[in-house]
Amino acid sequence: MSMPSAGELTRARAARRGVAVALVVAGVVACLLNLFDVAGGSGLRLFVTIGFLLLGPGWAAAGFLRRAPAAHVWLLTLGVGIATSLLAAQIMVSTTWWHPDLMLYIVTVGSVPFLLRHAVVAQ
Repeated sequence: MSMPSAGELTRARAARRGVAVALVVAGVVACLLNLFDVAGGSGLRLFVTIGFLLLGPGWAAAGFLRRAPAAHVWLLTLGVGIATSLLAAQIMVSTTWWHPDLMLYIVTVGSVPFLLRHAVVAQ
């Protein structure tokens, strides 16, 4: 097994930084679309919100992996994102406190600081 070259590691770090920045933007846009109640017929709000909720929390967690294969990073990303969404939904259903807009804000506030950290210090 050979070690990846410095160029490959640099490209991987740049890609991870790019994904982290894109997810920060997606989280902020999802919150703003929700805050201003932008529905629109295009489904943009739904697409951005689901995209962030499936990838944002997971990428915040996966950013702590060191030199893991891309497949492991993406599997962890999707797994944590789906688990976070299911857990938030279960909490809302169990407590009869159905406020998906507030849960979006909570998940975003919990994820964005770690995404910003990964945008600065990609491993």
